[in-house]
Amino acid sequence: MDGRKIIKYALILAGITLVIGYSYFVLEDFVRGPRIIISSPETGFSTTTPVITIVGRAIHINTLTVNGDATPLDLEGNFSSRLILAPGYNIIKVTAKDRYERTVEKEIEMTLFGTVGTGGAIDMGAGTTHSTSSGQATTATTTIN
Repeated sequence: MDGRKIIKYALILAGITLVIGYSYFVLEDFVRGPRIIISSPETGFSTTTPVITIVGRAIHINTLTVNGDATPLDLEGNFSSRLILAPGYNIIKVTAKDRYERTVEKEIEMTLFGTVGTGGAIDMGAGTTHSTSSGQATTATTTIN
């Protein structure tokens, strides 16, 4: 093979590689899409404390919501949101949307256990608890604003 043909093919291959590499760099946000990484708590978490903090990181997103409420991000994409759990089983939904309107959602399932107080009533901490005449506990929770 002639030396000029080898150089010609090498330059063409380098040009194609450069165009493909630059295209991927420009379209990386679109190719990878939005991502949510939740640091704590993990799904299946059980607690006796009704107030929890969801901590995580969001990548390639424009908006982030935790249970439908907008949550601010810092410059690195880290977020933190405090929530009050209802007694028993809870599902927390973290939703992110990117600039191309693609959405990703993560769910955290957790359980809030109460402590049994005097008279068989269940004390859930943030709410008020009443014991009925049949001995069953009813709970009304409050929301922190």
